[in-house]
Amino acid sequence: MNKTMRIIILLVLISFASLLPGCANIEKNKTPYLILYAFDTEGELLAEKMTVDTTQTVLGRTVYIGQLSGQDIVLAESGVGMTNAALTAQKMIDLFSPRGVFFSGIAGAVDTGIDIGDIVICDRWITHDYGYYGAAGFQSNGIRYRKISSDSSYKSSFFPVDSAYLETSKRLRDYEFSFEKIAERAPKLVVSGVGVSGNSFIDNYDKRVWLSENFQALVVDMETAAVAQVCIINEVPFIGFRSASDLAGGSGSSTASVEIDQFFKVAAVNSSKVLIKFLEEI
Repeated sequence: MNKTMRIIILLVLISFASLLPGCANIEKNKTPYLILYAFDTEGELLAEKMTVDTTQTVLGRTVYIGQLSGQDIVLAESGVGMTNAALTAQKMIDLFSPRGVFFSGIAGAVDTGIDIGDIVICDRWITHDYGYYGAAGFQSNGIRYRKISSDSSYKSSFFPVDSAYLETSKRLRDYEFSFEKIAERAPKLVVSGVGVSGNSFIDNYDKRVWLSENFQALVVDMETAAVAQVCIINEVPFIGFRSASDLAGGSGSSTASVEIDQFFKVAAVNSSKVLIKFLEEI
């Protein structure tokens, strides 16, 4: 095969590759950031701020491809729960090879220092229902996993967020956000601390105390730890943005299920505002 023929074949292969899923509207040698969310409302808030170039359907859900805060973005709904979140995260990483992954949305407050509407950017995430049930009750256990670049087996009780992303997040504490207020109280941004995730919506006082005492958790949700684990395995930088829509177990006579209905939108808006500013800073 002569040199001219090899060049022609190479050009044909490049043209064909540009038509594959995940390549549309993403410039050559320019990878996007991936933003995940669990509920429709959380995604709508971000999609409204995006310049959407195109959409695709992945795993039965609409994926938005475009720009947000000057960054190339792929925005996708993960679905609720650990399995849905892990499945979506892995599929999107395989399709789009993102340079970083972010999760934005609501959470339940565990620590009483976290008020409804507050935004928490944790430095580590733990799967709180992964462990061993024995005669003494439940014991949390580390999760074994392998990274894509290594045959070695690792075991960890938590999954840290990307250190550079965390440092960028710390700078946001000096920024004056126009957060949605809760009963005239301005929500605050908390950076660092532990977040926990599991496959249950926590609306029980004793369970909230247990999460606080055993993990020193600030917030609890149903997706972030799973996505953090997937990103660690794939060696993709990750960080999560969660705003408290309720106090796990409820406060006073109100339950968490009542509070989430009342404050879902406010919490989701506040989380998206922090993420949008974060994108401007990275």
